[in-house]
Amino acid sequence: MGKFQDTTVKKIIGQLNDSFFLPDIQREYVWLNKEQDKKIELLFDSILRDYPIGTFLFWSLKKSDFETSKDEASAAGKLNFQLYKFIERYDVRKSHNEKVNIEQVKSENITIVLDGQQRLTSLYIGLMGSRTLKKPRYWWDNPDAFEEKKLYLNLRHAPQPDNPDDNYQFEFKAPSSLPTPDEKNYWFRVGEILELDSVLGYCRKHGLSDEESIILEKLHNNLCSKDIISFYNEDEKNLDKVLKIFIRVNSGGTQLSYSDLLMSILTANFSSDIRTLMIELVDNLQNSGFGVMGRDQILKTCLLLTGCNHVFKLENFSKTNISKIETNWSRITECILDAASIAEDCGYANNLSSGYILTTIALYLYIKNLRAGKVSVDDRREIWKFIRNAQITAYFSATLDSKLGIAANTMRGNKDLPQVKDFEEFNVRMDKDRNISVHKENVLDMLNLQYGSYAVLPVLQVLYPTLDYKNRSFHIDHIYPKSKFTVKNTKLPAEYLSKKNNIFNLQLLEGGENIEKRAKDPEVWLSQNYDTVDKVKAYKRENYIKEDFTLNWEDIAQFEKDRTEEIKLALEKLFK
Repeated sequence: MGKFQDTTVKKIIGQLNDSFFLPDIQREYVWLNKEQDKKIELLFDSILRDYPIGTFLFWSLKKSDFETSKDEASAAGKLNFQLYKFIERYDVRKSHNEKVNIEQVKSENITIVLDGQQRLTSLYIGLMGSRTLKKPRYWWDNPDAFEEKKLYLNLRHAPQPDNPDDNYQFEFKAPSSLPTPDEKNYWFRVGEILELDSVLGYCRKHGLSDEESIILEKLHNNLCSKDIISFYNEDEKNLDKVLKIFIRVNSGGTQLSYSDLLMSILTANFSSDIRTLMIELVDNLQNSGFGVMGRDQILKTCLLLTGCNHVFKLENFSKTNISKIETNWSRITECILDAASIAEDCGYANNLSSGYILTTIALYLYIKNLRAGKVSVDDRREIWKFIRNAQITAYFSATLDSKLGIAANTMRGNKDLPQVKDFEEFNVRMDKDRNISVHKENVLDMLNLQYGSYAVLPVLQVLYPTLDYKNRSFHIDHIYPKSKFTVKNTKLPAEYLSKKNNIFNLQLLEGGENIEKRAKDPEVWLSQNYDTVDKVKAYKRENYIKEDFTLNWEDIAQFEKDRTEEIKLALEKLFK
């Protein structure tokens, strides 16, 4: 059971990279990203002033708790995530933490720092190491642009008590360019305090004044004698519990999740650089309009496609399952990207409500061993129907693990039901069990949809079935321009000020046309865009508007009534 304890800075620093390490879930060291913030200097100033520096969270384990064998049986019950060393000598050209090989760790006791990395690394750099940054106005390829500096304290400067902005003078300096001691300068290397046998002897030897001696004595006491490091130490070997504690107390400003630890486990067990591969895949999807398919969704997809339990639990990231993911990584990536390509052809780039829609399509491609180019016209039509239904019903908006399980089991079949022969059979099975079905009784809900809802696009696509979504881009357009739904528009009835985004006022319009249309009144745009009366009438018929109706602002109430009825009849005919 965990408990709070206290210790000295000197004792903790002496254990870093010997028995104290960092887990992969920690973000990298960032306190030197902005040199002007002087975060390290202010940390040491706080220590010298007796200010609190926050609590720390440690996790104590045995070396034997970690997996060192590649044998599945021998590794059972062992922890298998990657550990990293603390940075001692920070160099901006190579600022990443070094991986730890558990087998080479000499200590039988291992402590993982779950909260406090930034502060401990800063103390380590200030006391034991150095920092190397690029000088301003120098090119990166110039070797003279970089200078190693150590942390020093000017003992001949005592902050004025009545000036809150006056701090102790902690500064990083190059040892070769220290100011010569004079009445205002005596720069003491802070790390030297850890080796001082006698502060009094040092002060006598170097002729320090009483005031300077007091500063040095206080520095020694606060770093070497006082128990100013207050930490909560958890010693239970329970990853789930520890991760929950970590997420709860994480103070770095970056909220971490369970998947951060799972990603750490993958990183430790992949022979290739899975972290880079994952970043590349996420970026690729983001750039193609499918940012909803992030790392968490991809991790679940990896489990689902390889036939593993897709729930985010540690036991589901066993060595056997991770091996399946690594062996099939290229194929998994192909299926996810092909699923995105098919969804894009259906018009859903930047309009998909959930990455798990892609997961389901990718699963079909995976079990059927299909690439996007080999998917039949019939399958594409049924995939489109699945996307449409999933968006309208918000199928993946809640109980995700359960919904994914239903979709996977429906597609793969079971002992009583064979694997689906095509995507149409998948849709039929899902509809039969009312899992993702859209029917006539849903039409009234569709009529209440508003611009911004993920269900609007699929409903409009149903109303505009002949548009070429694969080769052309279509925008959701306001028939009566939304910018004119204001009190300044005296022709607009007051009760319609809040109705600009209602579905009765929405249509699908080719992207170029929509940009050209801008905020033009509908009849003005029609007269400019269609050169004959017959073409204007055809446009209105195709858009569920009575062909002889004039789209005036003062008649918008009649427009809403008529077009809503036309849309209702069309939807009821399509969704029987």
